Amino acid sequence: METEVNRPHEDLTALEAARLLGVSKLHVIDLLEAGEIDYHMVGADLMFNAAEIASYKSDREHRDSESLVSA
Repeated sequence: METEVNRPHEDLTALEAARLLGVSKLHVIDLLEAGEIDYHMVGADLMFNAAEIASYKSDREHRDSESLVSA
């Protein structure tokens, strides 16, 4: 699978987004329902912008590292 660096303006399926984030597909659905990540529909498929998913991952990693420092 190509990385977000190779496909910054392309769409990812829910499964591809889950793999990039290191979570389950169900967790990706939970994130979109919570308004944490944006999505759009292509036909009947949920799609995610690769650059936005990469940004979410980076932000999450930053928050996680800050919480470890604070603990």
